[in-house]
Amino acid sequence: MRSVRHYALCALLVCGMMFPIPFLSHRAHAEEAQDWIDSERLHSHVEQLARTARPPATETEFAAAVYAENTLRSYGYKTKLEPFSYYTYRKPTTLSLTMEWPGQKWTVSGFAFGINGTATAEVVDAGLGRAVDFAKDVSRGKIALVKRGEIPFGEKVRQAAAAGAVGLIIWNDREEGWNASLGEPLDIAVPVIALSKADGMKLQKRIMDKRPVKGTVKVEGAATTKQTSYNIVASRKPNQNDTGQVVMVSAHHDSAGLSAGANHNASGVAALLEIARNMADKPIDTEVRFVSFGTVTSGSRGPIAYANALSVKDRQAMIAAFYVDGVGSQNAELVATNSLGSENLPIQLLRAAGVCVSYRSGWET
Repeated sequence: MRSVRHYALCALLVCGMMFPIPFLSHRAHAEEAQDWIDSERLHSHVEQLARTARPPATETEFAAAVYAENTLRSYGYKTKLEPFSYYTYRKPTTLSLTMEWPGQKWTVSGFAFGINGTATAEVVDAGLGRAVDFAKDVSRGKIALVKRGEIPFGEKVRQAAAAGAVGLIIWNDREEGWNASLGEPLDIAVPVIALSKADGMKLQKRIMDKRPVKGTVKVEGAATTKQTSYNIVASRKPNQNDTGQVVMVSAHHDSAGLSAGANHNASGVAALLEIARNMADKPIDTEVRFVSFGTVTSGSRGPIAYANALSVKDRQAMIAAFYVDGVGSQNAELVATNSLGSENLPIQLLRAAGVCVSYRSGWET
């Protein structure tokens, strides 16, 4: 007996094949869509992809990408394997601040992509950590204390290093927490730690009172690693009355952690491949593009890399983008997001098919 996932996939295709049709020269009915679906092929795709976990930037994720690309190429699509790189960060095993200040304890935290190192020196106040705050050269050979705000954390670290500081303490300017990251590995850096608003104000006051403050900043065991993942892009140009427009259908081929990811998202890739198979020989007046993303389960890096690489012309040409995710479930939903604020033809057809339409300002990054 077939699983619920198997029948949910088929149901998605019956519904899904009805609304990517505005760029076809004819309309398809649900009965015709059912004839297009090869349920055995759908199930086979899921079984093939979900044989093992597909964590981002691993051999198994790459194997899934190659499987999707080879399948799309076999249907006659022109395919591209698009690599993109990103960095991951392992938190330090040791992160500390010690002071020649009897009885005072500090609660410290770290910054993603901070470097390892130990610095022992006098602590001096350097304002907001801007170039102008380091202009008097008082931080050379010292540990600089700077306040959060105005410029990114990474820029504060660069300015401290350029000024000859040996370490950096950044204190919060508000009570709530923060996303403590330098954004990426830096070309020039010093060991850096974070302090809360209360601790930062206490330390700054001691410095302003001209009381001697000597401390040690220690960061050990952190590691930054460069990772490479891949997006698969397959396209088919119009064979009649070219509108100059593009419709995209996408999914992602990685899985979260150690999960084999049958529903999330072998099922989505299977649906994408079956839609692509059915679109391969249809008369079209609009370019159809199928994209399988890598590294979605770790920060949506694949979609972000793809979106950032699109030219202005490509962005303007794309009139609809369908993202197929987690469809092999009884609770699967069809939701359309429209960032334009107006209902173009694809949105109108989706709404007519009973799909919920939401409005959002753009890509969430």
